[in-house]
Amino acid sequence: MHRTVFTVFALFGLLFSASAQDEASSWSRSEPTELPPLQLFHSTQAVNLPTAETLQQGNFEFEISHRFVPTLSDGGDALWGFDGPVNIRMALAYAYSDDGYVTLGRSNVQDNLDLHLKQQLLSVRHEVIPLLVAVRLGGAWNTEVAGRDASDADNFQYYAQLIVNTMYGERFALGLVPSYVDNSHITCPDRHYSFVLGVHGQYYITDVFNVLAEWIPTISGWRTAHNTVSFGVELETGGHFFKIVLSNNDLLNPSQVLAGAANSVSDGDLHIGFNITRVLAF
Repeated sequence: MHRTVFTVFALFGLLFSASAQDEASSWSRSEPTELPPLQLFHSTQAVNLPTAETLQQGNFEFEISHRFVPTLSDGGDALWGFDGPVNIRMALAYAYSDDGYVTLGRSNVQDNLDLHLKQQLLSVRHEVIPLLVAVRLGGAWNTEVAGRDASDADNFQYYAQLIVNTMYGERFALGLVPSYVDNSHITCPDRHYSFVLGVHGQYYITDVFNVLAEWIPTISGWRTAHNTVSFGVELETGGHFFKIVLSNNDLLNPSQVLAGAANSVSDGDLHIGFNITRVLAF
């Protein structure tokens, strides 16, 4: 009798163990492996050009950027560029999804208001040439143009940018940003356009420190005297990006920067500036 009871319990134990193993194996096989989003650049922007990076849905990003109007070539009388006045941009972005966000910004130069949308279109994982592709579409309203009412149609500008990012190795990220601006020369009686081919790169020396540079040559259409050239360093601390830059362009909003720069790099006419962005999660 005892042997029979023992045998029955042993059989139940074996059956339960086998069933549990089958369930565990079945659960393990059906669980999908979810990869994190592909990230090439860490920040949503280089100096002036956008990257293809986006924000997490529901997050905000606040930006404040400065460009000192004096240049290095102004020498000690202007404290080598640190004396004022200063051009300022402030902006706030909101992520409506993990793949896109909208940004409202303002520059104190001609009281330029800009509203744009960035949407990520393509993400390709590859060991040698990973790829992120996005588009940025926007418009700008220059509300303080001398001799015009704020509502004048010639005060409005529109721009479109295709953003292509890749990475070589684990530390060098590269971006290509062909861009088009309608009405790039707002003070001219005739309506002009500018088509530029922005290029920027970033080398990540450590997890918190990197160097970056960008060049925005005009391919066709209107250009202020020179192509925009910028370079600098970036410090990254958990959602907070602080860039210290030198640029021959003292403008900040997209429709202004893409029209070219007034100063020459070869003459040492570089403006000191900084960009600060902070991701806000609620």
